[in-house]
Amino acid sequence: MKNSEFLASSLEIVLITLTLAQRYISDMTPKGEILTQQGVNSNEVFSFQKNITPGFSNPIGPEGESERGSLQMIFVLKGTLKGFVPVSKKAVLLINNNQHNLILKSRELQWQAEKGERDIICLSINFDFLSGYLPQDHRGLLNLINGLEKKEIALFSAQHLYISPEIISILNTLKSSTHTGYCERLFLESKVLELLMLQSSQVEQLSENFDELKDEEMIKMQEVKRIITENITTQYTLRQLAHMVGTNEFNLKRNFKVAFGVTVYGYLTQHKMELARSILLEQNITIADLAEKTGYKYATHFSSAFKRYFGYLPNMLRNTKNPSHSTKSSRP
Repeated sequence: MKNSEFLASSLEIVLITLTLAQRYISDMTPKGEILTQQGVNSNEVFSFQKNITPGFSNPIGPEGESERGSLQMIFVLKGTLKGFVPVSKKAVLLINNNQHNLILKSRELQWQAEKGERDIICLSINFDFLSGYLPQDHRGLLNLINGLEKKEIALFSAQHLYISPEIISILNTLKSSTHTGYCERLFLESKVLELLMLQSSQVEQLSENFDELKDEEMIKMQEVKRIITENITTQYTLRQLAHMVGTNEFNLKRNFKVAFGVTVYGYLTQHKMELARSILLEQNITIADLAEKTGYKYATHFSSAFKRYFGYLPNMLRNTKNPSHSTKSSRP
């Protein structure tokens, strides 16, 4: 295989973070550009934008789509995203806060982000790139193939998926990456595959236990998630959390797992560990201070939890980032 073919696989990545209230609603074109209501291209609404050109072996046409269709991984961390087609005044797609999906989009589909603070990430990949990593009988892939044959919009998952702390960590890593050239492409492809793995895992969980919550119940579970992630140093019992959102302990345990695919305390542990890893990579902080920051009374308990989650002690990550720590500790 030629180096150029390996370097430029069928992958195009557009990272979009929309923040701050705007005076107009923004439309995202297939290429990730922004159109105002007057149809003028504007990148001012982007606080972060990155484009990776598609592969030479599977070129994407003028509209940003290959012959087999354009796929978009959409992650709505904050805000609401709507999809419109010319023949309909109502949105044909609606992705709310903390939801994501993989979408086979049509040429006519245009995205709109509502006013207000929003954080939306779009990763565009070629269909051949996806099919190369999933079995032909995969439920999500079959949904997309069916849409491709009918030449219509299709969803990887019939129900929008939840954004887990692990997904948030990967997205943050994508946005903060400093890799360039060859290494950048390898890095981006590896992260897209991680996200694809997590999406596939969530689809499989839904197929095993499909139970969609009512809007009222989902709002309560979103509130529980907000409470535990914004107050990670506070220890809540399930009974306390249930009363705080107006439900009972049984419904809390059942509905939270349906909404996010994991238990309340399992989600909190994921959030703490992913947060701790990000802090270790970005800041110079002692393990004791990090343990306190993430709600652990003893540094040893934090280190044990970190090792169970990642497979290595937090000191190893800290020493990898700052070799001087290990050097100093080895001196007599």
